[in-house]
Amino acid sequence: MRLFGHPFHPMLVHFPIVFWTVATAAYVAYAADISDVAAVVAKYSNGAGLIMAALAMIAGLLELRSIEGQSETMQVAIWHMMVMATAWICFLLALVLPISSGPRVDHSTAHLASVASAVAGFLLMGAGGWLGGRLVYEFGTGVRGRPESQTKPGPQNLGG
Repeated sequence: MRLFGHPFHPMLVHFPIVFWTVATAAYVAYAADISDVAAVVAKYSNGAGLIMAALAMIAGLLELRSIEGQSETMQVAIWHMMVMATAWICFLLALVLPISSGPRVDHSTAHLASVASAVAGFLLMGAGGWLGGRLVYEFGTGVRGRPESQTKPGPQNLGG
């Protein structure tokens, strides 16, 4: 799926990266009792990140069709999808845990679990981003004029 010749997925992934980075910092700031406003920032930036990540995942799924089924590229793409979906679930938990904590759960425990979930999601997002980078820079996925099933470039191709 392209817009003016550019794949949609890479255009969308920057938004959840920014929103989730801000959310993680805000969750940590709130847990460290730096600012009460941080909880509101974390909630809204996390929610926006979840929405934008869902759109990026849909675009990524549509672009997945262009990758050869049994290639190494497809294996990396599947790992990328699994890691990013797990990051999405971590951020969803970070958003829902403080809201859904009932009378039996200490509110501070729910916020601590929320922070841990956001930090785990942030780390997974970094790993998933690295895998996404491999798809583009190592295999040429989404790059016009390069076969999607391309294997690792040889030393003669590293310079550009």
